[in-house]
Amino acid sequence: MLNCKDLSQWEHAKVHLLSVVPYETISMGHETSYYSEPENKIEEERRMKILNEGVEQLNTAGIEASGKLLKGDAVDKIVEYAHTIGADLIMLGHQHRDNWLERWWAGSIPKALIEHSPCSVLVVIIK
Repeated sequence: MLNCKDLSQWEHAKVHLLSVVPYETISMGHETSYYSEPENKIEEERRMKILNEGVEQLNTAGIEASGKLLKGDAVDKIVEYAHTIGADLIMLGHQHRDNWLERWWAGSIPKALIEHSPCSVLVVIIK
């Protein structure tokens, strides 16, 4: 059980930021289409830029952080990485969606992650 005592001990915790790129597919409205190779590269570069900015912000704030870009199913990759590093907590950002299709598409990741996670999962609402 995760409690305040556990959280207080994480003051000097190592933070691993992850970004998971799906296997060369992207949702396009009601259909799924495939990225071309140049689009894959652009998406990976975009995600790496965001990831690097996040790591830099945390390191500047005195928090030891590293970033990693993974490819594949988000839940599988996060769970696998958590096992590999012996994670104590997975923190997942969640942004409320206005569109029903976006809610449906994104809604299964937090639920599936909780079911398969080797540790506690904290879902943080992004505003």
